[in-house]
Formats: sequence, C-alpha cells, structure tokens
Amino acid sequence: MASTGDEEPGLEIIVSDEPRVVLYAERLRDGRVALGTRRRREGGWEPGELYLLEPSAYLDLAAWFAPLVSAAWIDAIRDRQPEPLRTAEELFGEGAEGVTRLAGDMLEQIPHALLARAMILLANSIGPEARNRLVQQLNRTTNPSDDSMLRRRMADESEAFAYAVATAALFDALATGLVDGGGEEG
Repeated sequence: MASTGDEEPGLEIIVSDEPRVVLYAERLRDGRVALGTRRRREGGWEPGELYLLEPSAYLDLAAWFAPLVSAAWIDAIRDRQPEPLRTAEELFGEGAEGVTRLAGDMLEQIPHALLARAMILLANSIGPEARNRLVQQLNRTTNPSDDSMLRRRMADESEAFAYAVATAALFDALATGLVDGGGEEG
C-alpha cells in the first residue's frame, strides 16, 4: 500500500482498546483506497480483512458520513454562535442581512484552496449518491408529510449542488492562479 508521496498520509483510528483494534485507510497509487483492520495480539499485529474501495465507493462513503459529521459538530458550532452574531449586529445591524454580510466577509479570509475543498465536499455530500438515498427514502415513505419534506429537500439539494460545483470551480481558479490576483498556497 504505497502512496504517491504528495497525497495525505494514511489514517489510523483506534476502534477498540481491549483488544486493541485499529481501523486504517490508505490511498493507493491507482486512486483506490485500502481500508482494513488490525488486531493487537501477544505476538504482534494480526491483520483483519482488507477492502479496496474504488473512487465511487469512497465518494459515496464520504457523502454518507457528511450528515453524521455535521451532527457531531453542530453543537460546538452553535456554542460559538453568540460572538459572531454579536459582531454582525455591531458592524452591520440586526437581522439576517448583517449576518449574511459578515459571513461573506469572513469567507473572504479563508484561503481559496480550502474554500474549493469545502465546496467539493458539499457537492459530494448532496450529489448523485445522496440523491439516490433520498429517492429510496421517498419510495419507502407512506407519510404525506415526510413525502412533501423529502421532495422539498431533493429540490433544494439539486439546486445547491449546481451552485456548489460552480463555486468550487471558481475558488479553484482563484487558488491555482487561473484568474489574476489568485494563486494562493493551500
């Protein structure tokens, strides 16, 4: 499992302490991801099953994880809301217009390469595989209220997907210097 050298390092997560089990992932030269486990035994590490994920599989996995990651972070994000909301009110006045303006100003402070990555992750989290899961949910529901909510969500996410892809393309153009005045490192 050799990496190309310019990719992110592999990932190791402790899944269990007793017995010690580690989940690991590493990107292969051909673009696939190796995903497996190791279990600590008295004589050393015992390998578990190894799976080679094609790009479509790990993109789908990342999209599936996106709502879980969001749910894990949302309380910490909301704990930090009062200060930027107060700043928005002080600088631009009360209401959504001031908050929107400060949010836009703050986005300008984030390197373009990171914003491109964020937009790509956003697009992936609401892209075709996520839409397929919504369609499956819609096909299973018998509740008219759920049906209506899922249809609205699908429409919103379809529109947002197009904007996220276009925004990622623009931030990438700025980050890579395709447009004069960009060319950030990141």
